[in-house]
Amino acid sequence: MTTNRYIVLLKDQDEKSIENVEKEFSVSVTSSELLSKDNRSFDIIDNNNAVLYKNLGVMVVDDIDEKQLAASLVDKKSPVVYYEKEREFFTADETSLFNDLKTSVELLKEKILELEKFLKNKPIPQPAAADLEWGLKAIGIDGTQFSGKGIDVCILDTGFDISHPDFVGRAIEGKSFIDGEEWDKDPNGHGTHCAGIACGNIRNDTGKRYGIAKESNLKIGKVLSNAGKGSTSSIVDAIDWAITKSFRVISLSLASPVQLNEKPSVLFETVGKRALDNNCLLIAAAGNDSSRPSLPLPVSAPANALSIMAVAAIDNQLRIARFSNAGINAATGGNINVCAPGVDVLSSYPKKNGSTTGYKLLNGTSMATPYVSGLTALYMEQFPDLDARKIWELLESKAKPIEGLKYRDIGKGLIQVIQG
Repeated sequence: MTTNRYIVLLKDQDEKSIENVEKEFSVSVTSSELLSKDNRSFDIIDNNNAVLYKNLGVMVVDDIDEKQLAASLVDKKSPVVYYEKEREFFTADETSLFNDLKTSVELLKEKILELEKFLKNKPIPQPAAADLEWGLKAIGIDGTQFSGKGIDVCILDTGFDISHPDFVGRAIEGKSFIDGEEWDKDPNGHGTHCAGIACGNIRNDTGKRYGIAKESNLKIGKVLSNAGKGSTSSIVDAIDWAITKSFRVISLSLASPVQLNEKPSVLFETVGKRALDNNCLLIAAAGNDSSRPSLPLPVSAPANALSIMAVAAIDNQLRIARFSNAGINAATGGNINVCAPGVDVLSSYPKKNGSTTGYKLLNGTSMATPYVSGLTALYMEQFPDLDARKIWELLESKAKPIEGLKYRDIGKGLIQVIQG
């Protein structure tokens, strides 16, 4: 991540406004219309060159004077209306917590390694195959004939293992927004797992189903590195690409922690609104910073933006997951919209990354998010005349409240298939 990179929101992006920006900050601005596989944002952006993402009105620039940016906000002639420094994002699965602990609490290293080893090698329960599908049963997948056919679902994550046997022969489009790393490989495994939940079908070895929108058009944007880390600029770049491609669903199983009473980013609030204006729904993980029941923590970015659907996680006993963040910043923005299965969720996983079977159980709001994304594709197929905002309303109105659980924790409730 570039430490002196700024994300700038512009009021206008006409020719005169861009000329003013170029003159004011001594940079050359390239429109995302000119980007391609041979002309990528991360090859362009430096202290002399900025990129403007045309669908979002967002500019990314390096090594700019923050005092000058601040001054531009009060200059009525300047098209700059907001800016923020680039922040870091991480996969929103439970294992990412261990990485943070290892770097910050050296004294606990031995114990953390033991716990990490246990989590990675946690055996898949064998007694009843139905246990592996508890999430699909919980949302009522058996009650629908829809499969997401014709709907483009874009997974913004660590990439995808294109060689996974469950997806061989399936047309998959993708693009990498991480310098030096390809979208169709996934050494991390997180992106392949999330893609399998949203758009997978059945296990090639047992024939048991684990995916939701099995006939959707799977799209992949690699915005997190093989180490599971990414930045604001890579995410904004990918969202702009997805909107240009007219993808209907964008799934974000990533998170950046926020503080108590911290307001949502104006940047992501604007990005979410402009996606909705383009008939595209952004769905994001609430984050895994909580230690329940004693310490629920606020919904992470970008899910805390009101224009982005925030997803919490529950377990197979329909209890709130101990790590799932809560809508405790609701007064300033940052509420939960719905919840979905996020504990002991089985999905596709790269064999090259330690899985002997090609499948793995993972925990996290990362897993709950593609559940919602996959179901969204089913809704969009079932109700082709509804736009993204109406689909969002439908997801919330059809969600099932869970007795004993609070609105702050699960929003409107557990997502549900609409029978038919």
